[in-house]
Amino acid sequence: MDSNTIAAIVAALGAVAAAVAAMIAVKPAQRAASAAEEQTELQRNLMQQAAQPYVWADIQPDVQQGTMLQLVVGNAGPTMARNVRVHVDPPIPEHPEYSGATSVAQKRVRGGILSLAPGRTIRWSLGRAFDLLAEEDDETRYSLRVTAEGPYGVLEPVEFEIRPSDWREARDAPDGNLHFVRKEIEKLTSETKMLREYIQQKDIVALVRRDIIETTLTDSVVQRRQEVLNTLGEPDDV
Repeated sequence: MDSNTIAAIVAALGAVAAAVAAMIAVKPAQRAASAAEEQTELQRNLMQQAAQPYVWADIQPDVQQGTMLQLVVGNAGPTMARNVRVHVDPPIPEHPEYSGATSVAQKRVRGGILSLAPGRTIRWSLGRAFDLLAEEDDETRYSLRVTAEGPYGVLEPVEFEIRPSDWREARDAPDGNLHFVRKEIEKLTSETKMLREYIQQKDIVALVRRDIIETTLTDSVVQRRQEVLNTLGEPDDV
């Protein structure tokens, strides 16, 4: 076997070895490419989730005065939420002495809110808290199921469970002192109005009394003058 033949055989073996090495390297490259695609998809999903609105619903006391309950729907996410719906199951009962706002509020959120801006909350009155907590053995749980749409499509439904009996013996006073300040201002306004009306009445009485006194004095002067004229025997020119 001459040297040329040997060189050709060696070159052929080298080419085969290179081909085998290339084939072996293809699979890791494919796996790396697949992992990169998965990582890109994951990052895209995380970005979309971070940009989606987060819509929530709750039953809360009215912080202005503490007695009334409210159905509250809010958007804690960074983008606009659309077609927001809240389904309350079982429905919160309506007290006979209340105005019907409880059923109206639940009907409103069940029908849907067209849009809810970031950081926005909407509140509906549900009646008085002590009416909902009237029965001590009532352990009813209310499920608030929230559905909505964001800029990247339909949101995953979120469900909140609320048991009003957990609020028993809890403090129901309004937050801060503004409520009491408002009450004092209303009381002061009422007292000021009463005082003004009293003064006006006194002024009217004083005017009437003055008119009576002036009329009485005038009549007395006329009568006295007539008496003097009669005494002097002069004719009455008046």
